[in-house]
Amino acid sequence: MAHYREQAAHNWTEDSIRLIATPSQLARNSFFYVEEAGYFRTQPGYFTEREELNSFLIAITLAGTGILKFNGKQYKLKADQAFFIHCMDYQYYATDERDLWEFSWVHLNGAAISGYYHYFQLSESPVVTLKNPGAAKSDLQELIRLHREFTPYSEPLISKILTDLLTEILYSAGNFLDAGDAFPDSVKPIMRYLEQHFNEPLSLGHLAAHFNISKYHLAREFKKHSGLSPNEFLISCRIAYAKNSLKYSNEPVAAIAEKVGVPNVSHFINLFKQRVGTTPLAYRKSWRPSQ
Repeated sequence: MAHYREQAAHNWTEDSIRLIATPSQLARNSFFYVEEAGYFRTQPGYFTEREELNSFLIAITLAGTGILKFNGKQYKLKADQAFFIHCMDYQYYATDERDLWEFSWVHLNGAAISGYYHYFQLSESPVVTLKNPGAAKSDLQELIRLHREFTPYSEPLISKILTDLLTEILYSAGNFLDAGDAFPDSVKPIMRYLEQHFNEPLSLGHLAAHFNISKYHLAREFKKHSGLSPNEFLISCRIAYAKNSLKYSNEPVAAIAEKVGVPNVSHFINLFKQRVGTTPLAYRKSWRPSQ
């Protein structure tokens, strides 16, 4: 099982900004929310390399040149261009040594973000030239301001700004499609199979054999059209069932873990906390505040 990995050289100027957010449970359950946001004016040697981080990243180049390596390809990042990636995948981004990179960025997440990312991926490039760069830059500036001047109204306002930013990214990529075009016939049966057999010990090899397709082709097509790997989609099915059981039954967490196909209860608790932001017991208590 792959684990989160990151290496970086934090070579940025003193006037650069990096804010780390702590979204509320309400924001995690209902809104788009910020995990980190900032503005970097880089210095020579700046880079970030990571994978297996369950977060999405939007970065907008303000000046200079950046370099992005993602999905086996390399891209140059110029002013008024943005990239939108899922940080579970391997990524490397850095400054051009001769034309130092200046950019604003936000790590974000939310219950509906996979749908946005799915449509964005149909362009087959993580980089877009923004059609309305001024608005997108202003959105990131406003996110930073709201986190510095936090009020009870900040989180719904932040969600609205992130929705505007995501919409601008999709608009710039030109990927507004009819919902019926979203999942081709080659992917729908796999999704239905995972939804029906999520409690079984499934693997990519098992799926490939069942649908008579190569593991590489299955994984590539599934992620291209769903925005998730087959394993991530399987985990989301398991977590959805577990949340329902925690809300509406008194079954022990260990029994629920067994039912969803994760018999190691410690592993199940870790999976749940990574994706929901809280432990299974805390999630259950949040739905039964009087108990």
